[in-house]
Amino acid sequence: MNSTVFDAFRCLNLLATGNRAFGIREIGRALDLDPAKISRLMQTLLALEMVQQDARRKYSLGMGIHRLSANAIHNSAFYTAVLEMLEETGSHSVSIVVGVLSGKNVVYLIHTRGGKSIARAIGNYESYPVHDSVIGIKLLSAMSDEEIVARLGVHDYQLLKRDIEEARRHQVFGKTFNETDYRMACIIPGMQAAIALSNIQGDKLDIDKLRHFLISAARKISGASRPAL
Repeated sequence: MNSTVFDAFRCLNLLATGNRAFGIREIGRALDLDPAKISRLMQTLLALEMVQQDARRKYSLGMGIHRLSANAIHNSAFYTAVLEMLEETGSHSVSIVVGVLSGKNVVYLIHTRGGKSIARAIGNYESYPVHDSVIGIKLLSAMSDEEIVARLGVHDYQLLKRDIEEARRHQVFGKTFNETDYRMACIIPGMQAAIALSNIQGDKLDIDKLRHFLISAARKISGASRPAL
């Protein structure tokens, strides 16, 4: 592994998730890196327009990273497949969410928020603790117990063990978080991502229909996202 590239991406990830500007020493403390190394990395990232520096000599994401993000989304078979699925589905009270794991959290790439426009659903990038997300639990269920413990620690694994075992038994994992918040999720085949439905209200027949919809949507995204041979 190239440590310089690895640390540069760690710096960018911190700036992307921190929602504020960071000084060299702040970045060093957060990532346990030598400030001198961070200073060198920032100079390179500045030259690439991946970061920008303000009058206080603090760093935030630059236009280069936004340009890269726009190109990545525009040319992404994955996002194209997801958006086509959303357009076919139309607007409903049930929210459609696509997410991935990031450490002990789940990052939402798509979140329709129950009927809001597709444009507002793209690139939410909100982060939630894995135990608060059916997406997180379902993605963890595809890992070995050893991998889960290494990611979460023994204590958090024990708290989620029953849900993880339940998620392993079913293609679609469903869980009630409170009286009016039932959610379900399934893994998108061939990807380290899952699609979920939330804000679900209705009888068992509705749940069965939604379960079949979820499986079908996951298959469509997977199939359309595979590169042509």
